Amino acid sequence: MQALEQPEIKWGREVVRGTVHGRPSLMYKDRPHRVRDLLIGARRWTGRELLVQGERRLTFEQHEQAVAAVANRLAAYGVTKGDRVLLLGFNSIEWVVAFWAVQSLGAVTALGNSWWSDHEVDTLVRKSESKLMISDRELHSVPRVSFAELRSIVDAGDPAVLPEAEVSDEDPAVIMFSSGTTGTPKGILMSQRTIIGNLHNLLAMTRRLPDELPDDYVGTTSLQTVPLFHLAGVQVSCATLLQGGKIVMLNGKFDPAEVLRLIQEEKVKSWGSIPTMVTRVLDYPGLSEWDTSTLKSVPLGGSAVPANLRERIRQAFPNVKGRVGSLYGLTESGGLLAAGAGSEIGDHPGRVGKPLPVVEVRIANPDSEGIGEIMGRTPNVPEGYLGEGPIEDEDGWIATGDLGRIDDEGYLYVTGRVKEVIIRGGENIAAANVENTLLSHPAVADAGVLGVPDKDLGEIVGAVVVPHADAGLPGIEELTQLCKEKLARFEVPERWWIRREQLPMSGIGKIAKRELLQQWTDRGLEDLVDENRP
Repeated sequence: MQALEQPEIKWGREVVRGTVHGRPSLMYKDRPHRVRDLLIGARRWTGRELLVQGERRLTFEQHEQAVAAVANRLAAYGVTKGDRVLLLGFNSIEWVVAFWAVQSLGAVTALGNSWWSDHEVDTLVRKSESKLMISDRELHSVPRVSFAELRSIVDAGDPAVLPEAEVSDEDPAVIMFSSGTTGTPKGILMSQRTIIGNLHNLLAMTRRLPDELPDDYVGTTSLQTVPLFHLAGVQVSCATLLQGGKIVMLNGKFDPAEVLRLIQEEKVKSWGSIPTMVTRVLDYPGLSEWDTSTLKSVPLGGSAVPANLRERIRQAFPNVKGRVGSLYGLTESGGLLAAGAGSEIGDHPGRVGKPLPVVEVRIANPDSEGIGEIMGRTPNVPEGYLGEGPIEDEDGWIATGDLGRIDDEGYLYVTGRVKEVIIRGGENIAAANVENTLLSHPAVADAGVLGVPDKDLGEIVGAVVVPHADAGLPGIEELTQLCKEKLARFEVPERWWIRREQLPMSGIGKIAKRELLQQWTDRGLEDLVDENRP
């Protein structure tokens, strides 16, 4: 195989009007066109550590060598440009290497969810038309390469060079799958343009475009506790590669003590997480015993960030200051649509930030308060759902399924989900609005609001509340009064479940409400107060 030559790559800030899929869109004038070219851009950081997990460490040059060796092994299995490879595993050094090996061949990485059942995996292997699967699971529907085999290649460190493949920005790069909380996950085909475009947005927003970084730039050490198989995880891998940073991964299940140890010992500067994980660390009894002074940034995704959680983060990690960020986007939009940080979102519940430079946002069918469905138009729109039509409409707009509004300063607010509207006797109630009210209570760590079946009204509002680990159980009367003070009469919950057990979560950190309703149904859908810890 031939070694990759250095392509001419430019990362600009100038925004121009162009077309994507024949529809109008904003886009960056100067931009890269191939995901695999990022490997070449990373060569400027030779000698630095890139990946850390347990006792294992890989430098940038060791990573490139491992990618080339694994690519050679995949090519021996017959993988070529355009072939689809299902990558199914938890965060690991081998996962990162495998992702880049597939990209270097010009093939398509189908990112599987590690929590899928064998039946779901088998179904989605066929749906994605994957030629090969990289996983430790033994399924018979497709040839498989195990992570154990990849680890032996990585640890061997044999010399190898990256392959070459002719790839354009419209060629497919990645298949992402929607969360699947309401059925079989949908595969979403993303082009090279989609992956690069979302990364470009992220780097421009954080003022870290590669063309603007000096060779002595000190890259960010990032702790990655959310799955790499989501789009945010892919972007962290790409961004770290370009910025000379380091990715630190847990060596096993999520554990608050291990998170704190890694922050201290690896001098972690950024911790990409979700509210549920952060809350577990903040509630950990030994939090104050660890040195977390290096932590400067805690970007959060998965759900809205309550104001009281942002304040708790600032108190626990003083050097974070205003860098508790909010990132808003979805897989169907190819990534980020809006972002904000610090006081611009901290003092405004529900505010997620402003649309990114190449993103347009509007509100469809707003009500009297300006709330309607959030629509986004972005050059990063995916190619479409597997086996279905395009995601965007004929004018390029993507329906997000989220409810929101835009204020006079141009900031976007997310107020709920179109499909999470509780209809009580004809009155529409956004579950997120009730949840934000409950989360304003200092003792409340998490809250899930559901539509509870009712013979007369169709649905009534039910609230499941989890207090902080070090807090007492708030009373039903106390929470009801809080809601009466801040909500319309018909929005006040009429059924309550106050519990110590954490709420069930989907793979991307959102409350699995169908599962939660089933748990409550199994207990009679009555008012419950669970005094004991799970």
